Amino acid sequence: MSKAEVNSSIYAGKYYTNAFDGKLDNFIKSLKSRQMDNRFEEVFRRADLKEGESVLDIGCGRGELVYYSLLKGASSATGIDYSQDALKIARSALDELPLELKAKSNFLCSNVSDLSLEAEFDCCFLTDIVEHLTDEQLEKLFTKIKKHLSAKGRIIIHTAPNVNWLRFEYPLKRFFKIPATIIKRLNAKKPYKAPESGGTFKKVIAYLDLAYIRDYYNYSLDMHINEQTPATLKRHLNKAGLKSRIWCEDGSSNLISIACKKFWGPDIWAIAEKKISDIKQGETNECKKNS
Repeated sequence: MSKAEVNSSIYAGKYYTNAFDGKLDNFIKSLKSRQMDNRFEEVFRRADLKEGESVLDIGCGRGELVYYSLLKGASSATGIDYSQDALKIARSALDELPLELKAKSNFLCSNVSDLSLEAEFDCCFLTDIVEHLTDEQLEKLFTKIKKHLSAKGRIIIHTAPNVNWLRFEYPLKRFFKIPATIIKRLNAKKPYKAPESGGTFKKVIAYLDLAYIRDYYNYSLDMHINEQTPATLKRHLNKAGLKSRIWCEDGSSNLISIACKKFWGPDIWAIAEKKISDIKQGETNECKKNS
C-alpha cells in the first residue's frame, strides 16, 4: 500500500520560525547579517555555484538558498514550495535584497506532484525535502528535474536522518552510555517521559535513551514519511536515469561516529547529473531542430 502525501497544512509558520524563537524579525536579522548558517555554507560548497548560473530550489521553505544564490551572482533563482506559510516568509526575506537582485527571483506555490517547469536550470537544490515525499512523488520529481537540467546542470541533495543511523549507530552509541543514563535518570538530571503508546519494551528503550526522540520540529514521522539510506536514494536516482555520487557525513567526533560515518552517518549527500549520453542526445535533437 502506497503512503499518502503529506498535507501542506502541517507546515505552519511556527515550523519555519522555531529556530528563531518564533519571531520572523529574528530570521530577517539573521539574513541581513550575511552570516550564513553552516549547513547552507556546506550546500553551496557542494554546489560550486558560478556567477551567472540559474538556480532552482524545490522545497525552498524560508527561501534562504534563493536569497544567498542571488547574493552569489545567480542569473535567476526560483523557489518552489507548497506551503503558503513558507512562501510568505520567503517573500519577506527577498524584500531585504536590492531591487535589481529581487527582480531575478521567483517563488511558486506548487506540489511536486503537479510541478510545471519551463526553463532550464544549472543548479537544483533538494535540501531536506526527499524524506518528506512518497516514492511516487520522488519518481515524478527526479524525472521532471532531469528534463530541465542544463548540460552542466547538477542536483544537490541533502536528506536526513539516514535510516541506518537511526537503526544502528544511534542506539550503538547510546548503548555504551546506559550506566550514565541510568544514573542521570535516578538523579533526575535526565527527565524521563514515557512513550504515549507501545508496550514495556518500548518504554525500556526510551528509558535507556536507545531510540531517537522525535517531535514536531525534529524528524516528525507525520512529515518524514520516506527517510532514506544511501542505497534507497541511489535506486531512486538510477530509476530516473541520473548518474550520481552519494555519501554520508557525521559531524560528531565520537569514535563510533568516525568509524561508521561512511555507511551510517546521519546526513546523506548526493550530487546527481545527466548522463553524458543524454546530454549528447539533447545536443543532437537541438541541432536537428535548428537545421
